[in-house]
Amino acid sequence: MRKKYLVPVFLAVIMAVSACARGGASTSFDSEQTSVVETPETEEEEYYYGEYKELKEGDRAPWFKATLVDGSSFDIKDNLGKVILVNFWATWCGPCVGEMPAFESLYSDYGPDSDVVIVAVDCAEGSRIVDKFVSDNGYTFPVAYDTNGEICDQYPTGGIPYTVIIGKDGYIKSIHLGARDADYQYQIYKEDIEAALAE
Repeated sequence: MRKKYLVPVFLAVIMAVSACARGGASTSFDSEQTSVVETPETEEEEYYYGEYKELKEGDRAPWFKATLVDGSSFDIKDNLGKVILVNFWATWCGPCVGEMPAFESLYSDYGPDSDVVIVAVDCAEGSRIVDKFVSDNGYTFPVAYDTNGEICDQYPTGGIPYTVIIGKDGYIKSIHLGARDADYQYQIYKEDIEAALAE
């Protein structure tokens, strides 16, 4: 009787761990699902949503708007001209949770009114779960809700944590899939941010 329940439980655990830690997988979409928004690069530019394909360095970063845990809003378009670190994460993902202190340290280094913007986008969890996590850990850096997964769909990836450094020009400078400990990630992200600031 017990064996019959062990196999589904084992498979569920394996699937959860692989979803969090996958590194080599890629997400693909049918051409029917892909929507490309071609827009001119002017001040009156329409909102750029991206192409809903796996991103690479040198691609234009899709724009998104999100509500933050503190009740304010974040719009990537309003932050063009700054270096933007966008992290995709979830509370159930061990490596995601493990690197969170790196973002708090970076936010402390640069502050809220600098040429560096840090935002962590929670992937499709409820706002109460995210609020509790942020409150319990005392994080002060901007954390965004993506309860329906729309933002994560614009940045498709083979797993999380997934961190994108966007340059002042709005193009992706570096991409990081997975994470080690917070100290290691802090150094990696700091180097990438400084390189993007120097451009």
